[in-house]
Amino acid sequence: MVDDSPIWESMNGPNGSVIAKREGSRLSLSWFNSLFEDHRPPVELVRFDLDTQMLSIFPKLSLWGGTVQCQFRWVRELQIDTSCFEWSPHSPVWDIDREHGLELAGMPKGFGRYFALGLGLLPRYREFVRTIEANSDCKIVRFGSKAKEGAVDDTFMVSFERFGRYIHAVDLNRDRGNVVVNRVNEAEAANAVADLFKNDPVNPTVGRHPIIQAMTRAVTDRVPLNEAERAALVGRMAAEAPRAAVENPQAFGKLRQDIELVALEVLIEQYERGLHGPMSKDEGHWQEFFATNTFALQQLFAAPLALYGSQLALAIPSMFGRGGRVADFVLVNTLTRSAVVVEIKTPASKLLGLRYRGSDGAKVYPPHRDLSGAVAQLQAQMESVVTDFPSLVGKTPHAEPIETASVRGAVIVGSLASLTAEELQSFVRYRNGLHAVEVLTFDEVGGRLKGLHQLLKSPHV
Repeated sequence: MVDDSPIWESMNGPNGSVIAKREGSRLSLSWFNSLFEDHRPPVELVRFDLDTQMLSIFPKLSLWGGTVQCQFRWVRELQIDTSCFEWSPHSPVWDIDREHGLELAGMPKGFGRYFALGLGLLPRYREFVRTIEANSDCKIVRFGSKAKEGAVDDTFMVSFERFGRYIHAVDLNRDRGNVVVNRVNEAEAANAVADLFKNDPVNPTVGRHPIIQAMTRAVTDRVPLNEAERAALVGRMAAEAPRAAVENPQAFGKLRQDIELVALEVLIEQYERGLHGPMSKDEGHWQEFFATNTFALQQLFAAPLALYGSQLALAIPSMFGRGGRVADFVLVNTLTRSAVVVEIKTPASKLLGLRYRGSDGAKVYPPHRDLSGAVAQLQAQMESVVTDFPSLVGKTPHAEPIETASVRGAVIVGSLASLTAEELQSFVRYRNGLHAVEVLTFDEVGGRLKGLHQLLKSPHV
C-alpha cells in the first residue's frame, strides 16, 4: 500500500457503529445498529475501489425500525465516479451530529449522508432513480460525466449535471408548493371567520407564475381562469379528449360541436379582416394563416385530405444550387395517398387583364399575369412532384411515400367581388379549361367556411 492510500477505521456512534474492512484494493463500510436487540449482522452501505476510484453506495431503508430494505425496486447500487466529483476517501466517516449519528462526509447534493438512515438518495429525489428503473433493466446507476450517459450492460450512466438540474427543479417546485399552501390556507382562514366580521369571501392569491397558478388550481377551484390558464386548459382538453369521448360520448360530442362552432366563428372573423387593408396584399400573411389553420385548407376539397407538409422542396436543384421549387402546401388524400399541391397568393391579386376584344356583352378578357403566373408556377410544381419528389422522399428520414401517378393542384388567388358579369364569364371559362388544377378565389374560400358554419349550427346536425 502506498503512503497516501486511505485507511478506513471502524467508528462507534450514538446509535450504532461503522465497521471498516479492506479486501485488496476495495475498502468497505458496513453499518451495525446497536439498537437491534437480536444482534443482526452489519449491512454493507459503502464500498470504494482504489483502482477505479469508484465510490459505491448500497441504498437502504428503515434501518431505524430493524427491517433493512432496499430503497428501490431493482436498483441495488449507486456509483459515484470520483474523477468527476471531488470526494476524498481519507477519513470519510464523521461523528459531528449527535441526533442522526455517524455520517459519510462529502456526499453530492441529493445523496443521504447518515448511516442510520441508509444513505442512498434523499426521499424527495428518489423518483429520479425510479424513473430509470421504469425504463431500463439496469441494477446499477452511475453518476459521472455528461460525455457518458445511457445504459451499458447492467449499468445506467447519468451525469451529475443532469441530476443537478433535476434537483433544482424539485427544490423549486417544493418552494412553490409551500407558497401555494400558505396562500390557500390564508384564504381559508379569512373565509372561516368572514361572516363574523361581515367580510366578503376571498380567493387565494395565484400570482403571475404559471406553475404556481397551476398548483393553486390543483388545490382550490375558487379562482377564475386567466388567459394563460385558458390556454393550458385547451391543451389539457386535447390530451384528455380520447378518454372523454369513450366515457361520455354524448356530452363530449356536444362540447366538441360547441367548440368547433366558436373556433370556426373566430377563424371566419380573422379571415374576413385580412381580405381588406394591408393584409390583402401580404402573401406571407396568408401562407401563415393557412399554415396555422390547415383545417381551412382541408375543407376546400371533396376528398378526405391531410396536411403532408408546408414549404416543401419539390425539385432537385442544379449543381449550382439553382432550379429548386418549393410548394406552399402539399396535401395528401388519406385513402389513395395521392398528392394535392396548393399555391397561396393574395386577395389583392388580379384575376383578369385588360379587355382583349369584343363589346356590348361580348367582351373577352385574358387572365392577368397574377393568375396565369400562379397557375404556371403550380403546374411546374405538380410536374416536380412526379419527376423529383419521390427521390426527395426516399432521401428524407421518416418521410411517408405518396402516390404521384395522379397529382392535382389548387391556387387560392384574387377575389370575384372585383369582377363585372362579363369578366366573371371570362374567368369561369379560363378556370374550367384547366386540367387537374382548381382555381379558388379568397371570397369563395370564405363562402365555403361560412357554409360549413351554417351546417354545424343547424340543430339537425
